[in-house]
Amino acid sequence: MVINNGSQASRVMKILARENYYNVINGYKDLFLASPATPTSEEIYKLGTTFDEVYALYTFDRELRNIYLKYLLKLENSFKTVISHEFSAKYGHDNYLKIANFDNSTESKIASSIKLIGDIQQEIARQMSKHHQVVTHYMTEHGYIPLWVLVNVLTFGKIENFYKNMKPVDQTSVAKEFGLQPEELGKYMHMLALARNKCAHDERFYDMKFKERLHTKSIKNFSVLGIVRAKDGSYTYGTNDVYAISIMFALLLSKTDRKEFVSLMRAAFSKLDKQMKSTPASEVMKIMGFGSNWDSILKLR
Repeated sequence: MVINNGSQASRVMKILARENYYNVINGYKDLFLASPATPTSEEIYKLGTTFDEVYALYTFDRELRNIYLKYLLKLENSFKTVISHEFSAKYGHDNYLKIANFDNSTESKIASSIKLIGDIQQEIARQMSKHHQVVTHYMTEHGYIPLWVLVNVLTFGKIENFYKNMKPVDQTSVAKEFGLQPEELGKYMHMLALARNKCAHDERFYDMKFKERLHTKSIKNFSVLGIVRAKDGSYTYGTNDVYAISIMFALLLSKTDRKEFVSLMRAAFSKLDKQMKSTPASEVMKIMGFGSNWDSILKLR
């Protein structure tokens, strides 16, 4: 790796002292390696690789997390709002601790619903012990916390679990608000919750891959994205990567938010492109699942 002596070397040392060597180098060097380390040889970087390029990818990933987190939080709030409204409209604001109001069609479903209720009770107790102002007020003044208030202190994962334990007919009502089928909404929530956790915990994000994949047949106009298919007919990218999250954004966010997201991503890619030399920014975009036609997500709906 190229690091010139003098002021640049001093700057690099200051950056690593502030950001942590492991986070910057070990976290982002792989893209720049010509050959990895072996038991008998050291790793070798691509010719001309500079520290500034590795650091540029590191800072790009941080900016990427900030961009995605903004819209992940918006969707998290939307899910909480719709779920609490639909559930409360049918069962009342204080009946989320009654097992009869959840899916009890099988023994495993009953066990899952019991665990959910227990988790909610634990969360209420935890918030009370922290003297959460709103939670404490409702418990002391009314003896219960309305679901539309409670959801604000539940994690994305808890909300995802709440949805999965709802009765199928109630899931359908929620999914309809987002223009999705119940099973597909459950998958979206799971993938978005995982992405949200990565962003919130400052983990490497640009090369994130999901075990699940988007069901492309349920997405109208998916062909406008121009994603290449493999020999087996599957899409080579865009179904289980960072771009897949962008596709979910395009399907779930408002028109204004969709346009803003695309604008922010264009600016981030443009900035990265100017900073990369030995390895082009297009390689980063490829890993993320962003092809040359990526901004066509605006045409999905």
